[in-house]
Amino acid sequence: MASTLQDAQDLERHFLLSVSHDLRTPLTSIRGYAEAIADGAAPDTTRAAEIIVGESRRLDRLVSDLLELAKLDAAQLSLHPAATDVAEVASDTADAFRPAAVDEGIHIDVQTTGPAIAEVDPDRLGQALANLVENALKHTSTRIGIAVDEVDGTVRVLVTDDGAGIAADDLPRVFEPLYVGRRTPRRQVGTGLGLAIVRQLVTAMGGTVEAGDEP
Repeated sequence: MASTLQDAQDLERHFLLSVSHDLRTPLTSIRGYAEAIADGAAPDTTRAAEIIVGESRRLDRLVSDLLELAKLDAAQLSLHPAATDVAEVASDTADAFRPAAVDEGIHIDVQTTGPAIAEVDPDRLGQALANLVENALKHTSTRIGIAVDEVDGTVRVLVTDDGAGIAADDLPRVFEPLYVGRRTPRRQVGTGLGLAIVRQLVTAMGGTVEAGDEP
């Protein structure tokens, strides 16, 4: 019991430190640029304002994700399951990310074998897939793959990328809130809560999610 309590306290401490860091970084940037504008020291006020807006959105996203995670932990999430074509949701998710991917020189490929029907909440499924694709966008080099198939009556979605992969010690922990892996991401995308939200959403809909590291 003492060991379990210590593990829980360590995890909570890590979570709070990570949240504090993720809040402090954009706040420092916002304050710095705002003070530069106020003092007339900003060489390009339009650019400074754009950075402030971008960092404000990042803060808003982080707070929203924290609230979302809190609702998931408290089992307050509203689900509206219906017969859903998972392949269609995957295609729509890819389309939503293509403009950002093109800007980074990344190709998103979707492979399906036709309709794949599952009893899930289509909006929550889209949210989970978006978080997986966003995480891939953070680490990939040139491509992201989304594959949908059906095996023995179970619909499976596989999101892959050609990044550096996941260190073996990190694999069991990648779905923990704000867990920071050993390998530095190529791009600063998202809030670090995406994969934790994925696990909660997928579990709430009766599914499973896992990470792997294969060529």
